[in-house]
Amino acid sequence: MSRAVLEAAFAEHRAGRLDAAVAGYRAVLADDPRDADALNLLAVARRAQGAVGEAIGLLARAVTVKPGFVDAWYNYGNALAAAGEHGGAANAYRRVVALEPERAAAHASLGVTLAEVGDLAGAAAAYERALAVDPEHAVARHNLGNLLPDLGRPHEGAAHLRRVAAARPDLAEARYNLAIALLRLGDYATGFRLYESRWDAPGFTGRRFYRRLPTWTGAPFQGRRLVVHAEQGLGDTLQFVRFAPLVRSLGGTLTLQVQSGLVRLLDGLKGADAVVGEGAEVPGQDLVAPMMSLPHLLGLTLGSIPARVPYLFADLERVARWRDRLHPRAGERLVAVGFRGNPAGSIDRGRSLSDPALLAPLAAVPGVRLIAVNKLDPAETVEVGGVTRLAAEMALEHPGPGFDAGPDAFLDTAAMMALCDGVVTTDTSLAHLAGALGRPTILMVKTNPDWRWMLGRTDSPWYPTMRLVRQETAGDWAGVVDVVARLLAEGS
Repeated sequence: MSRAVLEAAFAEHRAGRLDAAVAGYRAVLADDPRDADALNLLAVARRAQGAVGEAIGLLARAVTVKPGFVDAWYNYGNALAAAGEHGGAANAYRRVVALEPERAAAHASLGVTLAEVGDLAGAAAAYERALAVDPEHAVARHNLGNLLPDLGRPHEGAAHLRRVAAARPDLAEARYNLAIALLRLGDYATGFRLYESRWDAPGFTGRRFYRRLPTWTGAPFQGRRLVVHAEQGLGDTLQFVRFAPLVRSLGGTLTLQVQSGLVRLLDGLKGADAVVGEGAEVPGQDLVAPMMSLPHLLGLTLGSIPARVPYLFADLERVARWRDRLHPRAGERLVAVGFRGNPAGSIDRGRSLSDPALLAPLAAVPGVRLIAVNKLDPAETVEVGGVTRLAAEMALEHPGPGFDAGPDAFLDTAAMMALCDGVVTTDTSLAHLAGALGRPTILMVKTNPDWRWMLGRTDSPWYPTMRLVRQETAGDWAGVVDVVARLLAEGS
Protein backbone atom coordinates (compact mmCIF):
# COMPACT_ATOMS: atom_id res chain seq x y z
CA MET A 1 0.00 0.00 0.00
CA SER A 2 2.78 2.47 0.93
CA ARG A 3 4.52 1.94 -2.41
CA ALA A 4 1.34 2.71 -4.31
CA VAL A 5 0.76 5.86 -2.24
CA LEU A 6 4.36 6.91 -2.75
CA GLU A 7 4.13 6.43 -6.52
CA ALA A 8 0.87 8.38 -6.66
CA ALA A 9 2.43 11.20 -4.63
CA PHE A 10 5.45 11.24 -6.91
CA ALA A 11 3.14 11.54 -9.94
CA GLU A 12 1.52 14.57 -8.31
CA HIS A 13 5.00 15.96 -7.62
CA ARG A 14 6.07 15.60 -11.24
CA ALA A 15 2.86 17.30 -12.33
CA GLY A 16 3.69 20.28 -10.15
CA ARG A 17 0.89 19.69 -7.64
CA LEU A 18 3.09 20.03 -4.59
CA ASP A 19 0.39 20.19 -1.92
CA ALA A 20 -1.04 16.87 -3.05
CA ALA A 21 2.44 15.35 -3.29
CA VAL A 22 3.31 16.52 0.22
CA ALA A 23 0.11 15.04 1.59
CA GLY A 24 0.93 11.71 -0.07
CA TYR A 25 4.51 11.62 1.22
CA ARG A 26 3.31 12.42 4.73
CA ALA A 27 0.80 9.56 4.50
CA VAL A 28 3.63 7.17 3.64
CA LEU A 29 5.72 8.41 6.56
CA ALA A 30 2.78 8.12 8.94
CA ASP A 31 2.79 4.43 8.09
CA ASP A 32 6.61 4.08 8.07
CA PRO A 33 8.61 7.04 9.51
CA ARG A 34 11.83 5.41 8.28
CA ASP A 35 10.91 5.30 4.60
CA ALA A 36 14.02 6.93 3.11
CA ASP A 37 12.45 7.49 -0.30
CA ALA A 38 9.49 9.32 1.20
CA LEU A 39 11.78 11.38 3.44
CA ASN A 40 13.90 12.38 0.45
CA LEU A 41 11.00 13.26 -1.82
CA LEU A 42 9.10 15.13 0.88
CA ALA A 43 12.25 17.16 1.53
CA VAL A 44 12.53 18.06 -2.15
CA ALA A 45 8.88 19.12 -2.25
CA ARG A 46 9.08 21.14 0.96
CA ARG A 47 12.22 22.91 -0.19
CA ALA A 48 10.40 23.84 -3.40
CA GLN A 49 7.69 25.32 -1.15
CA GLY A 50 10.29 27.40 0.68
CA ALA A 51 10.60 25.26 3.81
CA VAL A 52 14.36 24.81 3.60
CA GLY A 53 14.83 24.15 7.31
CA GLU A 54 12.27 21.36 7.30
CA ALA A 55 13.88 19.90 4.18
CA ILE A 56 17.27 19.78 5.91
CA GLY A 57 15.79 17.89 8.85
CA LEU A 58 14.05 15.38 6.60
CA LEU A 59 17.18 14.74 4.57
CA ALA A 60 19.26 14.28 7.71
CA ARG A 61 16.80 11.55 8.69
CA ALA A 62 16.95 10.00 5.21
CA VAL A 63 20.75 9.64 5.16
CA THR A 64 20.72 8.34 8.73
CA VAL A 65 18.22 5.67 7.80
CA LYS A 66 20.02 4.85 4.55
CA PRO A 67 23.69 6.02 4.66
CA GLY A 68 24.36 4.96 1.07
CA PHE A 69 21.44 6.94 -0.40
CA VAL A 70 23.30 9.06 -2.97
CA ASP A 71 20.34 11.14 -4.13
CA ALA A 72 19.45 12.05 -0.56
CA TRP A 73 23.02 13.11 0.20
CA TYR A 74 23.02 15.27 -2.94
CA ASN A 75 19.69 16.87 -2.04
CA TYR A 76 21.00 17.34 1.52
CA GLY A 77 23.96 19.26 0.15
CA ASN A 78 21.69 21.40 -2.00
CA ALA A 79 19.42 22.23 0.92
CA LEU A 80 22.32 23.08 3.22
CA ALA A 81 23.84 25.29 0.54
CA ALA A 82 20.50 27.07 0.07
CA ALA A 83 20.48 27.76 3.80
CA GLY A 84 24.02 29.17 3.67
CA GLU A 85 25.47 26.22 5.61
CA HIS A 86 28.33 25.76 3.19
CA GLY A 87 30.55 23.66 5.44
CA GLY A 88 27.83 21.07 5.90
CA ALA A 89 26.95 21.25 2.21
CA ALA A 90 30.56 20.54 1.25
CA ASN A 91 30.61 17.48 3.50
CA ALA A 92 27.39 16.21 1.93
CA TYR A 93 28.74 16.66 -1.60
CA ARG A 94 31.97 14.90 -0.60
CA ARG A 95 29.88 11.96 0.55
CA VAL A 96 28.10 11.94 -2.82
CA VAL A 97 31.30 11.82 -4.87
CA ALA A 98 32.76 9.18 -2.56
CA LEU A 99 29.71 7.01 -3.19
CA GLU A 100 29.36 7.90 -6.87
CA PRO A 101 32.60 9.38 -8.30
CA GLU A 102 31.09 9.75 -11.77
CA ARG A 103 28.41 12.24 -10.71
CA ALA A 104 29.74 15.39 -12.37
CA ALA A 105 26.99 17.60 -10.94
CA ALA A 106 28.08 16.76 -7.39
CA HIS A 107 31.71 17.69 -8.13
CA ALA A 108 30.47 20.97 -9.63
CA SER A 109 28.24 21.67 -6.63
CA LEU A 110 31.16 20.96 -4.32
CA GLY A 111 33.16 23.51 -6.29
CA VAL A 112 30.45 26.14 -5.85
CA THR A 113 30.32 25.50 -2.11
CA LEU A 114 34.09 25.61 -1.65
CA ALA A 115 34.27 28.87 -3.58
CA GLU A 116 31.66 30.32 -1.22
CA VAL A 117 33.89 29.62 1.79
CA GLY A 118 36.99 30.98 0.07
CA ASP A 119 38.71 27.69 -0.77
CA LEU A 120 39.42 28.67 -4.36
CA ALA A 121 42.05 26.02 -5.01
CA GLY A 122 39.69 23.34 -3.70
CA ALA A 123 36.86 24.74 -5.83
CA ALA A 124 39.02 24.67 -8.95
CA ALA A 125 40.02 21.08 -8.27
CA ALA A 126 36.36 20.11 -7.85
CA TYR A 127 35.39 21.79 -11.14
CA GLU A 128 38.27 20.04 -12.89
CA ARG A 129 37.08 16.68 -11.54
CA ALA A 130 33.58 17.44 -12.83
CA LEU A 131 35.04 18.15 -16.28
CA ALA A 132 37.09 14.99 -16.19
CA VAL A 133 33.82 13.10 -15.77
CA ASP A 134 31.82 15.25 -18.20
CA PRO A 135 33.83 17.62 -20.43
CA GLU A 136 30.57 19.25 -21.58
CA HIS A 137 29.43 20.23 -18.08
CA ALA A 138 28.77 23.90 -18.77
CA VAL A 139 28.34 25.01 -15.16
CA ALA A 140 31.65 23.51 -14.06
CA ARG A 141 33.56 24.94 -17.03
CA HIS A 142 31.93 28.35 -16.71
CA ASN A 143 32.61 28.58 -12.99
CA LEU A 144 36.17 27.37 -13.47
CA GLY A 145 36.72 30.02 -16.12
CA ASN A 146 35.53 32.71 -13.73
CA LEU A 147 37.60 31.39 -10.83
CA LEU A 148 41.00 30.78 -12.43
CA PRO A 149 41.99 34.47 -12.66
CA ASP A 150 41.82 34.59 -8.86
CA LEU A 151 44.40 31.80 -8.85
CA GLY A 152 46.72 33.64 -11.24
CA ARG A 153 45.59 31.72 -14.33
CA PRO A 154 43.65 34.34 -16.35
CA HIS A 155 44.45 33.00 -19.81
CA GLU A 156 43.26 29.51 -18.88
CA GLY A 157 40.13 31.06 -17.44
CA ALA A 158 39.42 32.92 -20.67
CA ALA A 159 39.95 29.72 -22.68
CA HIS A 160 37.33 27.89 -20.60
CA LEU A 161 34.87 30.76 -21.02
CA ARG A 162 35.48 30.80 -24.78
CA ARG A 163 34.62 27.11 -24.94
CA VAL A 164 31.41 27.56 -22.96
CA ALA A 165 30.34 30.58 -24.99
CA ALA A 166 30.92 28.66 -28.23
CA ALA A 167 29.10 25.54 -27.04
CA ARG A 168 26.23 27.41 -25.42
CA PRO A 169 25.36 30.48 -27.52
CA ASP A 170 22.15 30.73 -25.49
CA LEU A 171 24.14 31.35 -22.30
CA ALA A 172 24.45 35.15 -22.16
CA GLU A 173 26.20 34.92 -18.80
CA ALA A 174 29.09 33.06 -20.40
CA ARG A 175 29.51 35.70 -23.11
CA TYR A 176 29.33 38.45 -20.50
CA ASN A 177 31.95 36.83 -18.29
CA LEU A 178 34.14 36.15 -21.32
CA ALA A 179 33.87 39.85 -22.13
CA ILE A 180 35.13 40.74 -18.64
CA ALA A 181 37.99 38.24 -18.97
CA LEU A 182 39.07 39.60 -22.37
CA LEU A 183 38.85 43.21 -21.23
CA ARG A 184 41.07 42.37 -18.27
CA LEU A 185 43.54 40.83 -20.73
CA GLY A 186 43.46 43.94 -22.94
CA ASP A 187 41.42 42.62 -25.88
CA TYR A 188 39.13 45.63 -25.98
CA ALA A 189 37.75 45.11 -29.48
CA THR A 190 36.39 41.63 -28.76
CA GLY A 191 35.73 42.32 -25.10
CA PHE A 192 33.53 45.36 -25.64
CA ARG A 193 31.66 43.60 -28.45
CA LEU A 194 30.82 40.71 -26.15
CA TYR A 195 30.07 43.14 -23.34
CA GLU A 196 26.82 43.93 -25.15
CA SER A 197 25.54 40.59 -23.84
CA ARG A 198 25.39 42.12 -20.36
CA TRP A 199 21.75 43.08 -20.88
CA ASP A 200 20.75 39.42 -21.12
CA ALA A 201 23.00 38.12 -18.33
CA PRO A 202 21.16 37.03 -15.16
CA GLY A 203 21.91 39.28 -12.24
CA PHE A 204 23.19 42.21 -14.30
CA THR A 205 21.85 45.31 -12.54
CA GLY A 206 22.52 48.00 -15.12
CA ARG A 207 19.55 49.94 -16.41
CA ARG A 208 18.56 50.59 -19.98
CA PHE A 209 16.40 53.58 -20.91
CA TYR A 210 14.63 54.92 -24.00
CA ARG A 211 13.91 51.44 -25.34
CA ARG A 212 11.60 52.85 -27.99
CA LEU A 213 14.37 54.89 -29.58
CA PRO A 214 16.71 53.39 -32.18
CA THR A 215 20.10 52.52 -30.74
CA TRP A 216 22.91 54.58 -32.16
CA THR A 217 25.25 52.45 -34.28
CA GLY A 218 28.34 54.63 -34.02
CA ALA A 219 27.73 56.18 -37.46
CA PRO A 220 27.75 59.97 -38.04
CA PHE A 221 24.46 61.52 -36.89
CA GLN A 222 24.52 65.06 -38.27
CA GLY A 223 21.29 66.93 -37.67
CA ARG A 224 20.02 64.37 -35.16
CA ARG A 225 19.79 64.30 -31.40
CA LEU A 226 21.50 61.57 -29.38
CA VAL A 227 20.99 60.85 -25.69
CA VAL A 228 23.67 58.78 -23.93
CA HIS A 229 22.57 57.52 -20.54
CA ALA A 230 24.43 56.23 -17.51
CA GLU A 231 23.65 52.64 -16.70
CA GLN A 232 25.77 51.45 -13.79
CA GLY A 233 27.77 53.04 -10.96
CA LEU A 234 29.08 56.54 -10.33
CA GLY A 235 32.65 55.49 -11.10
CA ASP A 236 31.60 54.00 -14.42
CA THR A 237 29.98 57.28 -15.38
CA LEU A 238 33.01 59.33 -14.36
CA GLN A 239 35.21 57.04 -16.46
CA PHE A 240 33.02 56.90 -19.57
CA VAL A 241 31.98 60.54 -19.94
CA ARG A 242 35.44 61.00 -21.47
CA PHE A 243 33.91 59.82 -24.75
CA ALA A 244 31.59 62.82 -25.07
CA PRO A 245 33.88 64.89 -27.34
CA LEU A 246 34.51 61.94 -29.64
CA VAL A 247 30.80 61.15 -29.90
CA ARG A 248 29.91 64.81 -30.40
CA SER A 249 32.39 65.08 -33.27
CA LEU A 250 30.25 62.64 -35.26
CA GLY A 251 27.06 64.58 -35.40
CA GLY A 252 24.29 66.77 -34.12
CA THR A 253 23.50 67.31 -30.45
CA LEU A 254 24.55 65.16 -27.52
CA THR A 255 22.71 64.98 -24.21
CA LEU A 256 24.23 63.04 -21.32
CA GLN A 257 21.76 61.66 -18.82
CA VAL A 258 23.63 60.73 -15.65
CA GLN A 259 23.00 60.05 -11.99
CA SER A 260 21.39 63.16 -10.56
CA GLY A 261 24.15 63.66 -8.02
CA LEU A 262 26.73 64.05 -10.80
CA VAL A 263 24.98 66.78 -12.80
CA ARG A 264 26.73 69.73 -11.14
CA LEU A 265 30.14 68.05 -11.29
CA LEU A 266 29.72 67.31 -15.01
CA ASP A 267 28.19 70.64 -15.93
CA GLY A 268 30.19 72.14 -18.78
CA LEU A 269 31.77 68.82 -19.78
CA LYS A 270 33.41 69.19 -23.16
CA GLY A 271 31.39 67.57 -25.94
CA ALA A 272 28.05 67.53 -24.10
CA ASP A 273 25.38 69.96 -25.24
CA ALA A 274 23.47 69.20 -22.06
CA VAL A 275 23.93 67.16 -18.89
CA VAL A 276 20.72 66.14 -17.12
CA GLY A 277 19.78 63.93 -14.21
CA GLU A 278 18.15 60.53 -14.39
CA GLY A 279 14.69 61.76 -13.55
CA ALA A 280 14.67 64.57 -16.09
CA GLU A 281 12.58 64.48 -19.23
CA VAL A 282 14.68 64.52 -22.40
CA PRO A 283 12.09 64.90 -25.15
CA GLY A 284 12.63 64.96 -28.88
CA GLN A 285 15.60 62.60 -29.03
CA ASP A 286 16.30 60.61 -32.18
CA LEU A 287 18.84 58.05 -30.97
CA VAL A 288 20.01 56.48 -27.73
CA ALA A 289 23.18 54.76 -26.52
CA PRO A 290 23.98 53.21 -23.15
CA MET A 291 27.15 54.87 -21.88
CA MET A 292 29.21 51.73 -21.48
CA SER A 293 28.45 50.66 -25.04
CA LEU A 294 30.38 53.64 -26.40
CA PRO A 295 33.78 51.92 -26.80
CA HIS A 296 32.14 49.19 -28.91
CA LEU A 297 30.04 51.62 -30.93
CA LEU A 298 33.10 53.77 -31.59
CA GLY A 299 35.23 50.75 -32.56
CA LEU A 300 37.90 51.51 -29.98
CA THR A 301 40.84 49.31 -29.06
CA LEU A 302 43.20 49.40 -26.09
CA GLY A 303 45.50 51.78 -27.95
CA SER A 304 42.78 54.22 -29.00
CA ILE A 305 41.12 54.98 -25.68
CA PRO A 306 41.06 58.80 -25.31
CA ALA A 307 43.19 59.43 -22.23
CA ARG A 308 43.72 63.19 -22.18
CA VAL A 309 43.23 64.53 -18.66
CA PRO A 310 41.89 66.46 -16.97
CA TYR A 311 38.44 66.28 -18.46
CA LEU A 312 36.74 67.13 -15.16
CA PHE A 313 37.51 70.21 -13.08
CA ALA A 314 36.97 71.23 -9.48
CA ASP A 315 35.17 74.45 -8.60
CA LEU A 316 37.88 77.01 -7.85
CA GLU A 317 35.89 78.82 -5.19
CA ARG A 318 35.32 75.56 -3.37
CA VAL A 319 39.04 74.76 -3.62
CA ALA A 320 39.81 78.14 -2.05
CA ARG A 321 37.37 77.54 0.80
CA TRP A 322 38.97 74.20 1.62
CA ARG A 323 42.43 75.77 1.46
CA ASP A 324 41.33 78.32 4.05
CA ARG A 325 39.90 75.60 6.28
CA LEU A 326 42.91 73.28 6.08
CA HIS A 327 45.60 75.97 6.30
CA PRO A 328 48.32 73.89 4.58
CA ARG A 329 51.68 74.48 6.21
CA ALA A 330 54.75 75.36 4.20
CA GLY A 331 56.62 72.28 3.08
CA GLU A 332 53.92 69.72 3.90
CA ARG A 333 52.36 67.55 1.24
CA LEU A 334 48.62 67.03 1.38
CA VAL A 335 47.48 63.57 0.27
CA ALA A 336 43.82 62.73 -0.20
CA VAL A 337 43.06 59.15 0.85
CA GLY A 338 40.17 56.85 -0.05
CA PHE A 339 40.19 53.48 1.63
CA ARG A 340 36.83 51.90 0.92
CA GLY A 341 33.85 51.76 -1.40
CA ASN A 342 30.27 50.86 -0.63
CA PRO A 343 30.50 47.87 1.74
CA ALA A 344 26.92 46.90 0.93
CA GLY A 345 27.79 46.16 -2.70
CA SER A 346 29.08 42.72 -3.67
CA ILE A 347 31.31 44.40 -6.25
CA ASP A 348 33.33 45.89 -3.39
CA ARG A 349 34.36 42.46 -2.10
CA GLY A 350 38.12 42.41 -1.69
CA ARG A 351 38.61 45.96 -2.99
CA SER A 352 38.45 47.95 0.22
CA LEU A 353 40.64 48.06 3.29
CA SER A 354 38.90 46.32 6.18
CA ASP A 355 40.36 48.76 8.69
CA PRO A 356 41.70 52.30 8.10
CA ALA A 357 44.35 51.51 10.72
CA LEU A 358 46.14 49.67 7.89
CA LEU A 359 47.03 53.14 6.58
CA ALA A 360 49.23 53.89 9.60
CA PRO A 361 52.49 53.55 7.58
CA LEU A 362 51.29 56.37 5.31
CA ALA A 363 50.57 58.62 8.27
CA ALA A 364 54.13 57.98 9.50
CA VAL A 365 55.79 59.34 6.31
CA PRO A 366 57.55 62.61 7.25
CA GLY A 367 56.09 65.74 5.73
CA VAL A 368 52.87 64.05 4.57
CA ARG A 369 49.45 65.10 5.84
CA LEU A 370 46.65 62.66 5.10
CA ILE A 371 43.07 63.76 4.46
CA ALA A 372 40.46 61.00 4.19
CA VAL A 373 37.93 61.79 1.46
CA ASN A 374 35.44 59.00 2.14
CA LYS A 375 32.03 60.09 3.37
CA LEU A 376 31.90 58.84 6.96
CA ASP A 377 29.38 58.59 9.74
CA PRO A 378 30.28 60.93 12.62
CA ALA A 379 30.48 57.85 14.85
CA GLU A 380 33.52 56.74 12.83
CA THR A 381 35.54 59.84 13.72
CA VAL A 382 36.97 61.50 16.81
CA GLU A 383 37.93 65.08 17.60
CA VAL A 384 41.57 65.60 18.55
CA GLY A 385 42.64 69.17 19.30
CA GLY A 386 39.91 70.60 17.11
CA VAL A 387 40.80 68.31 14.18
CA THR A 388 38.50 65.50 13.01
CA ARG A 389 40.36 62.21 12.72
CA LEU A 390 39.51 58.60 12.05
CA ALA A 391 41.44 57.52 15.13
CA ALA A 392 43.05 59.43 17.97
CA GLU A 393 46.32 57.54 17.61
CA MET A 394 46.71 58.02 13.84
CA ALA A 395 47.13 61.31 11.96
CA LEU A 396 44.46 60.61 9.34
CA GLU A 397 42.21 63.66 9.20
CA HIS A 398 38.69 63.93 7.86
CA PRO A 399 37.00 67.12 6.60
CA GLY A 400 34.04 66.58 8.92
CA PRO A 401 30.30 65.85 8.69
CA GLY A 402 29.55 68.62 6.17
CA PHE A 403 31.88 67.10 3.59
CA ASP A 404 29.93 66.51 0.37
CA ALA A 405 26.69 66.74 2.32
CA GLY A 406 23.59 67.28 0.23
CA PRO A 407 22.37 65.90 -3.07
CA ASP A 408 25.41 66.72 -5.20
CA ALA A 409 28.17 64.12 -5.30
CA PHE A 410 31.92 64.73 -5.18
CA LEU A 411 31.96 68.56 -5.33
CA ASP A 412 33.94 68.82 -2.09
CA THR A 413 35.91 65.69 -2.93
CA ALA A 414 36.96 67.14 -6.28
CA ALA A 415 38.01 70.38 -4.58
CA MET A 416 39.97 68.49 -1.96
CA MET A 417 41.73 66.39 -4.58
CA ALA A 418 42.57 69.52 -6.56
CA LEU A 419 43.99 71.11 -3.42
CA CYS A 420 46.03 68.08 -2.42
CA ASP A 421 49.40 67.20 -3.92
CA GLY A 422 48.29 63.67 -4.64
CA VAL A 423 45.68 60.97 -4.07
CA VAL A 424 45.94 57.44 -2.67
CA THR A 425 42.85 55.30 -3.02
CA THR A 426 41.44 51.83 -3.38
CA ASP A 427 39.34 50.85 -6.38
CA THR A 428 36.24 52.98 -5.88
CA SER A 429 34.59 55.86 -7.71
CA LEU A 430 37.19 58.06 -5.99
CA ALA A 431 39.85 56.54 -8.23
CA HIS A 432 37.93 57.57 -11.36
CA LEU A 433 37.35 61.05 -10.00
CA ALA A 434 41.05 61.51 -9.22
CA GLY A 435 42.03 60.19 -12.64
CA ALA A 436 39.50 62.36 -14.47
CA LEU A 437 40.81 65.41 -12.58
CA GLY A 438 44.32 64.52 -13.71
CA ARG A 439 45.61 64.32 -10.15
CA PRO A 440 48.78 62.31 -9.36
CA THR A 441 47.17 59.16 -8.01
CA ILE A 442 48.33 55.89 -6.49
CA LEU A 443 45.68 53.21 -6.88
CA MET A 444 45.77 50.17 -4.61
CA VAL A 445 44.22 47.10 -6.27
CA LYS A 446 43.66 43.48 -5.35
CA THR A 447 45.35 40.53 -7.06
CA ASN A 448 42.55 39.92 -9.56
CA PRO A 449 41.19 43.42 -10.06
CA ASP A 450 38.28 44.87 -11.97
CA TRP A 451 38.76 44.52 -15.73
CA ARG A 452 39.69 48.17 -16.32
CA TRP A 453 42.91 47.88 -14.31
CA MET A 454 44.06 44.89 -16.38
CA LEU A 455 46.90 42.66 -15.17
CA GLY A 456 50.55 43.17 -14.41
CA ARG A 457 50.69 46.88 -15.28
CA THR A 458 51.70 49.72 -13.01
CA ASP A 459 50.08 52.28 -15.32
CA SER A 460 46.57 52.72 -16.66
CA PRO A 461 45.53 53.27 -20.28
CA TRP A 462 42.61 55.28 -18.94
CA TYR A 463 44.39 57.67 -16.58
CA PRO A 464 47.96 58.74 -17.43
CA THR A 465 48.55 60.34 -14.01
CA MET A 466 47.77 57.12 -12.15
CA ARG A 467 50.17 54.53 -10.77
CA LEU A 468 48.91 51.11 -9.72
CA VAL A 469 50.20 49.17 -6.73
CA ARG A 470 48.94 45.59 -6.78
CA GLN A 471 48.57 42.98 -4.10
CA GLU A 472 51.10 40.20 -4.54
CA THR A 473 49.08 37.92 -2.26
CA ALA A 474 45.30 37.94 -2.13
CA GLY A 475 44.08 40.00 0.80
CA ASP A 476 47.50 41.43 1.68
CA TRP A 477 46.80 45.14 1.95
CA ALA A 478 49.62 45.63 4.44
CA GLY A 479 52.19 44.85 1.76
CA VAL A 480 50.50 47.25 -0.66
CA VAL A 481 50.42 50.04 1.92
CA ASP A 482 54.12 49.53 2.65
CA VAL A 483 54.90 50.04 -1.05
CA VAL A 484 52.72 53.16 -1.15
CA ALA A 485 54.46 54.52 1.95
CA ARG A 486 57.82 54.05 0.25
CA LEU A 487 56.58 55.84 -2.87
CA LEU A 488 55.32 58.75 -0.78
CA ALA A 489 58.63 58.92 1.09
CA GLU A 490 60.42 59.06 -2.27
CA GLY A 491 58.21 61.95 -3.33
CA SER A 492 55.91 60.08 -5.74
